[in-house]
Amino acid sequence: MNLRRLILSALFIVSPPIGVAQSNGPVTIIDNPGGGSIAYAELPLQHTVQGAMGKVLQYVSQRFGARPQVDRVMKSPDGNSLALTFTVQPPNGGQEITGLALVAVSESKPGAGAVLSDQSDRFRTTIKPMLKHLQQEAIAKGGGSAQATASASSASTSSGSTSGPASTSATKRSGSPPAPSAPAATLHQTPFPDGSGAIGLPEGWRITSAHAGDVIVQGPHGEGLRFGMPVSVLDPRNPQSQTLGHGPGGTAPGNFVYIPFGTDGATAFKSAIAQFSQKQRKPPPSIDYTAVKELPNDGKGGRNYFLVANVDAHDGKGAAVAWTQVGIGVPLALGGYQMTFYQVTVPAAQADQEAATVGKIFGSYQLNAGVAGGEIQADTQLTTKIFQSTMSSIRHAEDVSDRQTQAESDFLRGNTVIRDTELNGHGRVSDDVADALVHADPNRYEVVPPSQYIQGIDY
Repeated sequence: MNLRRLILSALFIVSPPIGVAQSNGPVTIIDNPGGGSIAYAELPLQHTVQGAMGKVLQYVSQRFGARPQVDRVMKSPDGNSLALTFTVQPPNGGQEITGLALVAVSESKPGAGAVLSDQSDRFRTTIKPMLKHLQQEAIAKGGGSAQATASASSASTSSGSTSGPASTSATKRSGSPPAPSAPAATLHQTPFPDGSGAIGLPEGWRITSAHAGDVIVQGPHGEGLRFGMPVSVLDPRNPQSQTLGHGPGGTAPGNFVYIPFGTDGATAFKSAIAQFSQKQRKPPPSIDYTAVKELPNDGKGGRNYFLVANVDAHDGKGAAVAWTQVGIGVPLALGGYQMTFYQVTVPAAQADQEAATVGKIFGSYQLNAGVAGGEIQADTQLTTKIFQSTMSSIRHAEDVSDRQTQAESDFLRGNTVIRDTELNGHGRVSDDVADALVHADPNRYEVVPPSQYIQGIDY
């Protein structure tokens, strides 16, 4: 039986009740003879899998002294049981722990939760004996052995129900997200060269560029990472966005993309990538989502999504798996808004092996808001200066053109602009009159060359 089916089977092993703990009774902890430990308890006040799992993860944090990083989530077909794998790095340099958290709930019976954990380097060899030990414990405590055994047998032959790496309520589109086949690699928290943040990277991964929290990383086996990529978006339905004009072929101007505000994250991401490809005159990559999850919002009106997809950029490098978080901001001026992308891509052949590592990387990203904000402000000031300089150049070019046009018109019409130095005024007269005035009183009257024409008076 593979690990995936083991986990599905385990969802039924913990069918309540599995222990003898009372309403606020203690957690039962068993040291497994072959390595690892098992902890379980009733959760009488929990009747939803989300609430029960929240309590279990709270216990994991307290037990190991650090917040767990969730790697994979699975649920039973009836929705009453939930399992997830996690890793946690204990403080003070302790060995990394990998674990399996299980919960089961019922409307009429107390809920139940269990945690099976061991050192990450041996968890895959000890998980199966721990699951068997937990099942024996459930039978010994009289927890409905016949039903649990029958359910486990049924689940072991079922395809089960999978979700994305962050939540069980992900929408399954096609295929399945990669299931981790190896423990997460050790990460080294690496500061960005510009000081705008830091990120945990496995051995051999290197930062190639970073600016204002936007970091690009290359892995040793064709992996790629870009976190904090800002995307400026215009809502094509908003009349204000039309004031910025259009780019070639009706595309959005400059580095903007056109996406109606309110578009879901999966559609918005695919549209943005297609438009960037169009601007670069490249075919858009194939993006086939295997999981789509809307994450909790930021409390300020923004939205967040987590996407898992099989992708092919048609660049000769072959298929890859991409994990992407998409942040969508609130509407701004001129009918625009901001999106931010965080993405890791791994060649398809290595996706299962590196899936746990990818999940861990997402939890390691840290932004130095002070430095990043300063760089963004500097970028804005530079952009403003460039804009002002460009507009000044445009206005100067228009002024030169208007002046030259007027000078040509004066020549064809036989007119001359003269200056009256006593009255400090300009006037346009015929060439003959101009010659007569200058000849009669050269100290008072003089011809004004086109280069000295005054805007609003002479042209």
